[in-house]
Amino acid sequence: MASEQSKKAKMKGEEAIDPQSSSVLASSLQQPKPRASGKIVERRQEDPASPDVSRDRRSQGNRRKLQDKTKNEKAVALERLTDRNEIILQQHRRKILLAGCEPVMGFNYDCLAMDDYPSNALVSGARRDRDYWLMLCGLFATAFLLGLFGLVAAWVAGAGCGLFLLSLVFAFTSFRKHFFERPPLNELLRVRKAIEFSALNHLHFLEGKDGLAWRCEKLVKYNSNLNKSIFHGLFRYSKDRTLLNVIKNKKHIRLYLLLMIEAQKAYKRLQKDYLERHFKHMDQGWDDTIGEAEAAKLEQSLNAEESSKSTRSNS
Repeated sequence: MASEQSKKAKMKGEEAIDPQSSSVLASSLQQPKPRASGKIVERRQEDPASPDVSRDRRSQGNRRKLQDKTKNEKAVALERLTDRNEIILQQHRRKILLAGCEPVMGFNYDCLAMDDYPSNALVSGARRDRDYWLMLCGLFATAFLLGLFGLVAAWVAGAGCGLFLLSLVFAFTSFRKHFFERPPLNELLRVRKAIEFSALNHLHFLEGKDGLAWRCEKLVKYNSNLNKSIFHGLFRYSKDRTLLNVIKNKKHIRLYLLLMIEAQKAYKRLQKDYLERHFKHMDQGWDDTIGEAEAAKLEQSLNAEESSKSTRSNS
């Protein structure tokens, strides 16, 4: 007991001697501990028996990304296939249009131009010469007849008879051409009929049974001049198969010639466009030529896809 009391007295004495060190110690005990800067990573021991949730989530995310990627690839491939089918169908339509309008490359310009066709001024001059000749023949014949009945002097009747016989000689072309530069009316009309017959025969050859002019209307995309109003009548009558009944004179034939010239320009542009696209596709490694049955199936499938897209957009 005495030893314990001596120890307590000794400790009190030390506290009394060094109060400053005791206060420092107390304050250090009361201060909070400094926290570590940054994240505290908890490391847990992996239990092989417990399920790995994070690994399952990552695998599911990878599967979804792979599925989305495959879906996008399929959509892109389907879109490319649809675009290629549309290109093939457009090339098939161009090919059909080329085959339908091919006769425009074989029209005869000289036959339809009718450069040797006698002009109206020449024909009217020949008709005037004929009228003058008939009038003179009538006057001379009248003088001769009056002389026969004794109404005029005999010398007047004789002169009228001679002049009448002389004027009849000019009815023959072989004799008349030595005195007149202008050909006679009957020859001019004969030349006109021959040229018109040749032009109409060639036009009939170009039109055929199914008509040609109305098919050239589809070439407007390659030549805007075909859309002029002067050609609309030719398109309509050609589609009705009555064009040959309407075209009768030089003016109509010349209009048809103008249509053929513009259609030929458009045909050459269409042919160039088709061949450039065709050889480009051949260089890319695929052929754009298909048959009629394949084209019909392809058009049906494209129409079905367009209708489905329109219904989806409306809904």
